[in-house]
Amino acid sequence: MTHAVPILRRCLLLTVVAALALASALFSEAPAQAATTKTLPPVAGSFDYQIGGDYPPAAGVQIVSRDHGGNPASGLYNICYINAFQTQPGKSGDWAESLILHKPNSTERVEDEGWPGEYLLDIRTATNRSAILAKVKVWIDECASKGFDAVEPDNYDSYTRSTGLISDEHAVEFMKLLVQYTHSKNLAIAQKNTLELASRADSIGIDFAVIEECGVIWPDADGPECPAVFEAFGNRVIDIEYTDAGMTRACNAYAKVFSIVQRDEAVTPNGPRKTCPGSNPADTQAPSAPTGLTATGSTGSSVSLSWSASTDNVGVAGYDVFRNGGKVGTTTGRTYTDTGLAAATTYQYQVKARDAAGNVSGGSNTVSKATLSGGTSKACSATFVVTDSWSGAFDAEVRVKNTGTTAIGSWKVTWTWPAGQRVTESWDTVLTQNGGAVTAANDSHNGSIAAGSTKALGLMASGNVPSPLPTVTCTAS
Repeated sequence: MTHAVPILRRCLLLTVVAALALASALFSEAPAQAATTKTLPPVAGSFDYQIGGDYPPAAGVQIVSRDHGGNPASGLYNICYINAFQTQPGKSGDWAESLILHKPNSTERVEDEGWPGEYLLDIRTATNRSAILAKVKVWIDECASKGFDAVEPDNYDSYTRSTGLISDEHAVEFMKLLVQYTHSKNLAIAQKNTLELASRADSIGIDFAVIEECGVIWPDADGPECPAVFEAFGNRVIDIEYTDAGMTRACNAYAKVFSIVQRDEAVTPNGPRKTCPGSNPADTQAPSAPTGLTATGSTGSSVSLSWSASTDNVGVAGYDVFRNGGKVGTTTGRTYTDTGLAAATTYQYQVKARDAAGNVSGGSNTVSKATLSGGTSKACSATFVVTDSWSGAFDAEVRVKNTGTTAIGSWKVTWTWPAGQRVTESWDTVLTQNGGAVTAANDSHNGSIAAGSTKALGLMASGNVPSPLPTVTCTAS
């Protein structure tokens, strides 16, 4: 945890070819549905910062942040804290010396002066970033297996304390890897502090912000940072204040807009905690029931569904899908494919919406759908994943999964660019583009996919990263 005065810098435009290649290879086996089920914290939800140790949250608390060594609080939105850019105090021996930043031509480590015993990790090369990620992935896996909803990687701003050895671009490249892997575990990810890189959060894929002391007026500053934080992240902000003055400024301007809490700087378990007067009322209003549930197709072992969006006073966090009365899946989108079904069998489906506070809507209309007769089927699904981006271009993969019950020998995917993007290079595919429409089929060695397995095609495209990402249609034979 670092409370550093942000230093505004101009972001460097630097393309690290090795890092791009490594990142693409590193995530080629990530699940095809990687970012489809992550949920965000409830907007302006009552928050408690418990990274100093777990304890029972106060009544009305909706969001809790705890260290990855702790456990999530039952029934709440839980954020998992990890120190991803620096060593933990007393834990530097857990890291290879080559992964710790040293002063030039010296064996002396670079230490965070504000937090003795925390040494900066050396993220300057693609090789080091890969090795550091391998260790951090263990913590992210731990967060996912325990049932946390999001990850809070601390010390994104360590480059500002590296005496110029680490650049902001190095930090961004490592954050991209963290985002991709965290999303592959169906977890959301927060940017911790580092306001000087906030303008890049959306392009990197960061979901929300955890900010310390945005209500403080730092030396040589004209005012507090909360307005700049709000401009960058909107209401996707959780703010921790440590002083009465900072708390007052933050509450006066942003109570009920985003989450604000005051804690003691040591974050003592069961220590002092204040919230804005009259703020953060409990969200008790359920979303509206989904409408227009339709069975859009079926195979011998699957049924595909779609429906219209629900609405909520704060925001819909996701949808639960029910088959024959039992819950079978969850998604943040408005489509779902139920797999592993028996052939020639009719199933009934219903969908319910839920918000981040746990309120659940009434059920949608009910639809019935039968699978195709026969014991085998050939089917596939595809997901568009951005693996890296830079000014005016980006790398991406289309990950094709065999969702049928037998091996497929060939596949084809199609999608449409939303804003003039154009493929400039591709691999592991035969790809054509006509206007905004793209058709990509397997090449000679990439067509065969076993049931349940995934293969990918890669591409480089000009233009901005599309938002939202394209919906990809897949056919198999």
